[in-house]
Amino acid sequence: MNWSNFGVAVKESRFNMMRNCVLLMMAFITFGQADAGLLPETPRPQGGDIVGSWIAEKIALNAYVPAGLVQAVSPLKVEGEINGTLTFGSDGKVQSDYMTETTVSAVLFLPLSVSIHDMSRYEGNYTVASDTHALIITRENEDPLNYTYTATADSLHIIRPLLLDELLASIPENFKDIALSVLSQHVPPDDPIKIVISFEKSTDTGTPSMLTGDFDGDGQVGIADFLLFVEVFGTRSGQENFNPKFDLDNDETVGITDFLIFVDNFGKTVNG
Repeated sequence: MNWSNFGVAVKESRFNMMRNCVLLMMAFITFGQADAGLLPETPRPQGGDIVGSWIAEKIALNAYVPAGLVQAVSPLKVEGEINGTLTFGSDGKVQSDYMTETTVSAVLFLPLSVSIHDMSRYEGNYTVASDTHALIITRENEDPLNYTYTATADSLHIIRPLLLDELLASIPENFKDIALSVLSQHVPPDDPIKIVISFEKSTDTGTPSMLTGDFDGDGQVGIADFLLFVEVFGTRSGQENFNPKFDLDNDETVGITDFLIFVDNFGKTVNG
């Protein structure tokens, strides 16, 4: 036996194994941002009127992934859903309060699966561009969010590209070189990975409320909101009756700190 050739073969085998693992890691990181279901072609924004309250109740999420990356980790299966609300006011303010739950599975040497929970909760301002259908969201002390979108009378689809730098930022340092090589090969710069987050128009026809503690959306923080809060007080994330909109401090528990925040806003109205 030629031990020199054997050594080379072992090194190549290890390299290929590492490469496949990185490819799978890319898929996990990509879909962990919030998506589910593979689209056959890149989504194209159409714009539209974005003002209003939008809601997702177990709506499936979708993703576009370049064919090369899909084939590299084939068979690739993505399942998931979104729950929560997204409100765009006519005054340029935005309030986000939704969660995505995603499961990604692929087969390399053995079937592998990973589940990811992602909370998107913030308040900020937004602008839209009628020519490019760009949606830019600014938040205090945070980088802007750059999306495109399609809005109809009854649905809203937020399209978010996942850039190479974003993916590499989540990769351990000792994997970044090979990860860059793999992504550059399978994700062309002009054909990025994109995720589509979908909502339905809320049936509430009232003016969208941006008040903290206005749980029923009537434009004031009052007794009705307190009664709703009491019903879920003491619940935690994962429990059946937990609702993240009552978790005002984002610690995945509806507790005393949330109550103090509610009390601080009690009596406020949209008119001041």
